[in-house]
Amino acid sequence: MSNNPFCLSVIAAAVLFACHSSQALAETVTESIDKVNNQIDLQQSTQKAFHYRQSDIALGLTGVTVLPTAPNANVELMHRGVSDGVAVLQDGIFFSPAPYSGQNLVLQPNLQQQQSVTLSSMTSVVDGSEAAFGKLEYQSVAISAKEYAGEFNVEMNDDADYSGGAIISGTTKQYGMLLAVDYQSASDDVGYKLARDADATQKDIMFKIGADSLPGARNKQSTEFSYQYSSQDAEQGTLGLTNNDFSLVPNQRYAAANINFTDGERQRYVLAHKLLLSKTSTVATDFYYQTYSQKTADMLFVDGETINHALLTDIAAFEINPNTDGMNLGAFAQDNDFAGFGVQTKGVSMYGQHQVTYSARYHTDKAEMELGGQDWLWNQDLSLTSASDKEAFVVYKDDASAFSSAVDTKLNYGQWSVNLGLGYEHVSVSRDVSDEYDLAEADFSDDGWTPSIEVAYTQGAWSAAVQAKQAWTAASAGNLEQRAQEALQYQLAIAYQQDTLALALTAYLHDYDNQHVGCMFGMICDYEQIALQENIEDVTVNGIDFSVEYGLVFDSFSIPFKAKYQYTQAETDIGYCSNINGCFDGDSQLPWVPKQQFSFSSGVVVGDVSVMAQALYQSELEYEGNLAAFGSIDSQWKVDLAASYQVAKQHEVYLRVENLFDETLVASRTFAGRQAQSEMTTYVGYKARF
Repeated sequence: MSNNPFCLSVIAAAVLFACHSSQALAETVTESIDKVNNQIDLQQSTQKAFHYRQSDIALGLTGVTVLPTAPNANVELMHRGVSDGVAVLQDGIFFSPAPYSGQNLVLQPNLQQQQSVTLSSMTSVVDGSEAAFGKLEYQSVAISAKEYAGEFNVEMNDDADYSGGAIISGTTKQYGMLLAVDYQSASDDVGYKLARDADATQKDIMFKIGADSLPGARNKQSTEFSYQYSSQDAEQGTLGLTNNDFSLVPNQRYAAANINFTDGERQRYVLAHKLLLSKTSTVATDFYYQTYSQKTADMLFVDGETINHALLTDIAAFEINPNTDGMNLGAFAQDNDFAGFGVQTKGVSMYGQHQVTYSARYHTDKAEMELGGQDWLWNQDLSLTSASDKEAFVVYKDDASAFSSAVDTKLNYGQWSVNLGLGYEHVSVSRDVSDEYDLAEADFSDDGWTPSIEVAYTQGAWSAAVQAKQAWTAASAGNLEQRAQEALQYQLAIAYQQDTLALALTAYLHDYDNQHVGCMFGMICDYEQIALQENIEDVTVNGIDFSVEYGLVFDSFSIPFKAKYQYTQAETDIGYCSNINGCFDGDSQLPWVPKQQFSFSSGVVVGDVSVMAQALYQSELEYEGNLAAFGSIDSQWKVDLAASYQVAKQHEVYLRVENLFDETLVASRTFAGRQAQSEMTTYVGYKARF
């Protein structure tokens, strides 16, 4: 450990000549293969009708593991058996305001305002420790090069839910501007015995203004300022149904869940500058500041005890036969604020046929957490009456600061290339706890070095790459052992790309000395799961990824096809047991990791008409099967269908059916019961471009 990271970092000295960051990085062959096979063009006409706002299938097509999701909730994901150290980025910047202090945040951008999304399975050392185990990167919609351009989209479904949005942008001389607005409203009939609608709304605003250098400038450069605002209000929580009730009315909820809600508000400011120093050197910089406020209420207690199978049965019985005594319930409540600031720099230089990428980033963030609860009386008429004021269980503040730097060199020798990378990161974290609460404080720092090497060969349409990397992600302030997540990563990637055909096969092995576990999918996350981070030793993850994309083009029609298959075996050698997260045996699949995932997109395009189908398959997810003997989530298929008609050059109408076969799809299964994903829903929509 060190209290002076700048003295230790030899790499930092090499990059301090430029306080800039660039999206046009020197790519490894592995990254190039990922870009071809793991990228989804979200603005493509055959793709866009599927994800007016957010789609688990679209993300599954990138190759990321998509965990089951309840309606109107952000998609939760992991990659190759792990969630910590897997970053979600937008335009090269963390999408979460607090990736170090708020590691349990699950946030995804509105797809309507994104241009593309790409999964990097084996990341470069220049991405830093929070992306050491993978990254999902979004590119937001860009300012149009035309003087004036825009689009408008509105849709409604058979439940009378509606959404509408518009994007307007244009460029005049050296100056450009973009404004995107979007609104969503949904209301689901979820009453089990007592009639009730669960409402959800979301608002998104994106504003950009940019300027390029004047004609004749010695060094071309561009500057762009962007602002984003989003708010989400959803009446949802963890409480689900018993197995019997789920089999009868899977999309309903008990009246005890009527006070559940999740509200969030996010703001993001970014100033980006790009500079062409010479014909062979490019640098750019990003300054960013983000905030996110979160408020939740989640009915999780009966008579002061966390809901378990027996207490859930009591809740179900009271819903059917309420009595005059009522039932004493308790809600878990959160009132949290997150903020983060950073500046990051990357530069690319050519030295003959060789390429060198330099990078540095300083980032600081904080999480001000208030985790508490409130007592409620469930009355005979199934109404809920507050029985106490909200009381804090624990109040604490986590702070983190990180400095990272790296150099990545690509040496080209004809058809062969060798990539040598070395990254360094110093992370300092602290936790201050209010005096009256029983939670350990923390104040520690850690340093991580991440060397990597890739040897690649390219011949015509074929390419192959072997890569090895030491991956490292620092512990959070809630890690009582203060142990970083570390793994040796090995990967072999083979790809073929020619004309309309792209194939890729990847085999990998990740050997963990230590893996982090926090508030994972399928858990009842009370204050301990949220506040603490635990460790699993000696985890081995290996598997294969296979993807194929092909376009059959005939005289009068075409058939686009894209498919992605993943096999992941994730096991710990010595087992794991925790009072917080439960126990499972060694040499068994990590219970939150599905062994298989398959996604595909295909259909037919005939002139102005297209009909496309997309599907996502996931094998059995044994989360509660191993941890609590409560049963697994069986393998499930989800199929969506979309048809569109280009009425005129500027006008399009479309029909989309989600969950085409009306399957009963499980979103979660915990001691608090089972929840369902969306039932079959039909949407009609209209798009206009101008």
